[in-house]
Amino acid sequence: MSSSASGENPPALFSRVPDLWRERLTRLGGIAAQNHLPAAAVGGCVRDLLLGLNPKDWDVVVEGRAAPLVHSAAKVLSARVVEHPRFMTFTLHFQDGTHLDVATARAETYSQSGALPLVRRATLAEDARRRDFTSNALYLSLSPESGSLLDPTGGQADMKARLLRALHDQSFIDDPTRLHRAARYSSRYGWAVEEKTMGFIREAVSEERPRSVSLVRLRHELFRILEEEDPVPALRSTWEWGLWKFWDADWKLTDVLAQRVKSTPRESPPVQRLAAFLSPHPITAEAALKRFSTPMDLRRRVLAFLAQGQPIERA
Repeated sequence: MSSSASGENPPALFSRVPDLWRERLTRLGGIAAQNHLPAAAVGGCVRDLLLGLNPKDWDVVVEGRAAPLVHSAAKVLSARVVEHPRFMTFTLHFQDGTHLDVATARAETYSQSGALPLVRRATLAEDARRRDFTSNALYLSLSPESGSLLDPTGGQADMKARLLRALHDQSFIDDPTRLHRAARYSSRYGWAVEEKTMGFIREAVSEERPRSVSLVRLRHELFRILEEEDPVPALRSTWEWGLWKFWDADWKLTDVLAQRVKSTPRESPPVQRLAAFLSPHPITAEAALKRFSTPMDLRRRVLAFLAQGQPIERA
């Protein structure tokens, strides 16, 4: 896996988009241009393209009213639209089972730590300021004329320096789930957490900000870590930063547990890895799964693996 930022120009970067997605984004960009709406691929997909990786998820942001654009694109691309009006976002579901998230460029305010944000329409520059890390505030324009790469927060420089940097000192207070994302991204790419960002992390943990987040959201963050190719580095970071107590005060990271999780097959949802993760606590595992509002089917599958003893290991 490459983990150094590319110095390629935007046309070369766009040429690395897989054919199917390049066609979809090109059509979407054409419709946006016809309606005089700036549109750009944004976030993790642009970051991964710069790193020479194949993006798993695709996101587009539109400056202006995205709804007409999305519905026009759905007709052209034979997609089904699901609207999320509270957050001014849309999901295009394609017939092959893939999806594309499209959002109106927006600014966010938080009524309190851990709350879901209040949103309003904004410019792309304002949209960048609401994001979690500089490496996720990169915009690849879908305009047929420009195709420019917008980097308003210095994300490329941080990627080249192998640094993960939060955009502001309130980032982890506004949304404490970003603490878990910091662990995932820094571990996945082998990046160091920038010094001030590490200070923001310590402050948020010392103030116990994750307690303002619902257990359902904390479960999602645990699942995302367990779905990493190698979840152990992120588990170690979250342990060292003091985040495990917000999952369960009795959970502890040991070398045995780390090896057990690592040797268990990767899947989504992470049924066997979750069973491995909970294996030191077989008696309280069911109560923990209920506390996290784990879906019943998933709960049963995890408990079935726990009942077998050791989860299945890779050959």
